[in-house]
Parts: sequence; structure tokens; C-alpha cells
Amino acid sequence: MNIRNPLFVITLLLLGSLNVFAQQKRLEIPIPSSNANIFTIPVGQEGVMLLTQTGRNSYHIDRFDTNLERSWSVDGTITDGLEYVTYSYDGKNIYLLFSRNKSNVYEIIKVYVGPGFTEKFEIHSVDKMEISQFKAFHDGIYIAGVVREQPILSYTNLQTRQNRLLNASFKGKAEVQAIEVDSVTNRVNVTYAVQQKNREFSIVVKSFDDEGKQLSEIVVTPDEDYALLDGRLSPLPDGTQLMIGTYGYRSMQSQTKGHMVQGIYLCKVTDKEILPLKYYSFTDFKNFFSYLSPRDQERRERQVQRKKEKGSDLKLNTQLLLHDLIQKDGQLILVAEAFQATFRNNSNAWGYGSPWGSPMGGFYPGWGWGMYSLNPFYFGNRGFYNNGAQMFDGWQYTHAVVAGIDPEKATLIWDNSFEIDKVKTMSLKEKVKANVQNNQVTLVYSDNGSLRSKSIKNNMVVEDGTAQALATGNTGDRVRRNSTENVDYWYDNYFLAWGFQRITNDAEGRRNVFYLNKVAY
Repeated sequence: MNIRNPLFVITLLLLGSLNVFAQQKRLEIPIPSSNANIFTIPVGQEGVMLLTQTGRNSYHIDRFDTNLERSWSVDGTITDGLEYVTYSYDGKNIYLLFSRNKSNVYEIIKVYVGPGFTEKFEIHSVDKMEISQFKAFHDGIYIAGVVREQPILSYTNLQTRQNRLLNASFKGKAEVQAIEVDSVTNRVNVTYAVQQKNREFSIVVKSFDDEGKQLSEIVVTPDEDYALLDGRLSPLPDGTQLMIGTYGYRSMQSQTKGHMVQGIYLCKVTDKEILPLKYYSFTDFKNFFSYLSPRDQERRERQVQRKKEKGSDLKLNTQLLLHDLIQKDGQLILVAEAFQATFRNNSNAWGYGSPWGSPMGGFYPGWGWGMYSLNPFYFGNRGFYNNGAQMFDGWQYTHAVVAGIDPEKATLIWDNSFEIDKVKTMSLKEKVKANVQNNQVTLVYSDNGSLRSKSIKNNMVVEDGTAQALATGNTGDRVRRNSTENVDYWYDNYFLAWGFQRITNDAEGRRNVFYLNKVAY
């Protein structure tokens, strides 16, 4: 598909009557079908980029400003057969990653957002690596993944073209969970989840400078009977750091069923020591079960109380996808989404025969489900196979957990939750997006052409918004189909919603469009 000269339908929608949100603008791009490959890259105040892979060796990029008006367009070429994987934005430039399944050849397209031109780099790394993470920092490229069950972390300097593997060896199993840039100290923090042979689950954070040189290593181990499942390291003004993550009971962790989370842990990290961990079980949260119906919530709280009267804790069967931390207004905001795997009966023992071992082929992601399912080439094919009786049928989201943390005292201040209604996806990725304005947290997710939202302030619900349909471009439109819908926080109090729609209109006829909706909360 070529969108060099698309017909843009831009509609100003000042819907002041909506007390939940106001739709500010909509942009529509006519497409032949919903199979068009258009990828959206929000870049805050700089606007939004649309990437279209127009052929086996070509791509097209449009940049739109915050009014959804086009600023520039550029075309480029890539090696034949490479596919777009993901991007990294360092606040100034965008780095696009192209590769093919388990290839050792990668191409990086550096997009200079302001002037609107690109630069291409070809790099080589380990053969047959399943990519899980990609981060750019000062023209340094970090690519993480797995080769034969072992974690791999590579670093490439785009200017010198030098490439090398960074130390990622551990006793036991390990996976790279996150690569985060600390702009305060100009460090890159790489977080590993490590499982020892004695079933000890710990978190290791290796820090590197902008040339890929390792500066430090932090190892956080749990108390007996606990397992640390993931973690994020956040710098504090006094020079210390705060580790935040989720924990569970060691006995409940499984290679095939994923990580079972019991609550969150906090600990301060100094140059000399790691202070004792603080554990907060979800059973002690004030609002963890508030997404349930009143009857189910009361029943669950009775179960918790009975356990506590006996001196124990109700063990939860919860899986969580942890977001990156939000630091604002003197607080750290933690957001995580609860989900569970679903299955359906299938008489075909080989599923759909889907390539690359995706869940569509009958595999249930186990160890490594969190990050690898974000990779279009990998969906956790190291899990177990269900012998054809059942087939993996997607991840069912249930609710989002949000918590406010005092970074100086390393304590939990407040908590809340947000019900996610009947949302299921084949790839595990963040659905709920958050924005913090004046100590008020707004949570939003997309659902079948509508946006659902909730605004909270500490433990209080400021506004529990119902679903609000995204307005289309013309009067009399009827949306017949929604697909590949997403929403993301954009800038200030604005969110950006996008996806594909099939629309019919008695006066205008039928059209397939890719849409962008600017929404204010």
C-alpha cells in the first residue's frame, strides 16, 4: 500500500457534551483492506509517525503534528525480505528495527524526527536469536533475546559499526525482562529474571554506560519461600535507587503455567548495600478485588480474613504484566495488568500450522511469556503442547492494578484497580495506558471501537467512565468492523487511539480506513 498522496479525512470533533472525554480530531486514511501494514509511533509533542511497509524491500514514513496535519513524508529501502519488528525513541530520534525470523542480520533505520530524513545501518549479531528487547541510546543499540534457552545481549555503536556481546551468563535460567535508559545518570539498566537450580528466583540488574561498558551489577534475592518475578530500578534524587517489582510464592511457580504473583516488593539500593525488602500482598490492598462483583468481592475478602486469622495468607492465582514505572509529582506510579490463558477445543492435532511456533500453532507460553510474546517472530514456543485436544485461544485480561509509592520511604501509599471487560488478544501486550496529571491517574483502554476509562486520585475513584464510542469522519457512518485497535498516552492530557475500521454510509458508500483519533481527558 502506498500512502504518499492519501485522501485524508480530518474531522474536528469538539464534543463538549461528553463528561468523560472530548474527541479533538480524527484522521482517516483510505486503505484497500484491514490487512494493510501501518504502524503507529507516537512521539509526544513532536506528533506521531506512521510507518508503512510498502513492499518486500521498501517502506514509507509520514509525520503528523499534534493537530494531525502532515509535516513531511519520506520513502526508503531495506534488504529484501526483512520485516518491521519494533522501534525505540530516545526523545530526539526514532530507531526502527527490521529483521527476519532467527536471522543474524538486522537493519536499523534512524529517523531524524525534526528535519525528516533517514539513515540506514546494517548490523550483524548472533545467529538464530529470538529477539525480545530493543533499545537505542546515544546511537548505541541494545538487542536482547534468547539462543538455545540462553539469554543474549548485544551492543552496537552505529557510528563506529562495532558490535560485541555483553556479559549475560548466569547459573540456571535467565531472561532479559527490560532495557531502560536512566537519563539522569546516562546509564542503561538491563533487568534479568534469574531462576537457579534450587528454584530460587532473583532479579539481577546490570548497568552500562552509553558505550556498552558495564558499570555495576545489582543482585536482589528474596526471603525464604518467596520468588522475585520481575523488577524495575528507579533513580532517586538522593543518589540511591528504588527497586520495585512483583513477587510470588516459590512453590507456585511453574515452567509451563507462568509466574503466579502474590504482591509487590520494594527495596532501596545504595552504592554499598541492598536494604531489606518490603512485601505488600495484594490481599492487603484496599481495592485489589474491587473489579469483582459485590458478591464475589465479599466472598474473596472472607477467604482472605479466614486465612489471616490462622496466621497465613490466601495464595492468589494471578499473573501480571508489569508496565514501566511512571515518576511524577513526587510519586512512583506502578501499573500492572492481570491476565489468564484461555483455550478452546480443537480436533486438528497440529493446530493451524502457524510458523515460528506461535500460540496459534498450539503452544502455551511458559517461562518467558512476558517479553517474548511482544516479538512478532516469537510467541513463547518453549511451553508445553496440548496434544491437539485443546488449543491456546488468547490472553484474557481481567483488571489493571495501580499503586502509588513513596520513593523516599519505599512504602506503598495507596492502591486501586480498573476492570478490563472481556478483552482478549493473541499476543500479550499492554492494553491499559496511563497518564498522571495533578496527582490524578487516568487509565484508558480500547475495546471494539470504544474507549473505556477510569480516573482515580489515591484510593478514591474520581470518575468511572463508561465506554465512549470513537466518532467517525462522516454523518451517517456505521462501523461494521473494528480490528487492530490500540490506544496510547500521547502528551499533556491527550491520548491517541488508532486502528482499522470498515464503515458503511448510505450517502457515501462503503470504505475501509486506518484511523487516528486524538482524545482529551
